[in-house]
Amino acid sequence: MIIDKGAYLMLRSAIGAYTCRKPPVPSKWNSVDRPHVAVLMPSNDEVFRLFLSNPVGTENPGHQLEVTNLEELPAKSILEVRHGNLDYRYYRRDNAMWTKVAEARNPFIVEVFSHGCTPTNMHIQTRMEQAHEL
Repeated sequence: MIIDKGAYLMLRSAIGAYTCRKPPVPSKWNSVDRPHVAVLMPSNDEVFRLFLSNPVGTENPGHQLEVTNLEELPAKSILEVRHGNLDYRYYRRDNAMWTKVAEARNPFIVEVFSHGCTPTNMHIQTRMEQAHEL
């Protein structure tokens, strides 16, 4: 899933659905769903993912997914939490809390909670769609 600068700005400005003390992050790794935790970092017109999770103990199936201490991230950081191929969630750090600002259960549409619990659908391009536009 590609997040561009416009989508990133929507995530930063969204009101959000709810606030939690700690975002629910995956704790088990598997090679099919490839769960991860990443912070989105804007740079010029692109947004990069800085991965904050790492699989530990790869010799046995269902091993742990180690996640960096998220409390050290600065305010307004956008966190991408991937639980599976079709389960992405986005959280924004607001002081000592995390606000869920978006989720995606479809590889082409991200639901942004810009007005509370009712999402705004945002079409996300795949790499193949971007290549066809060029």
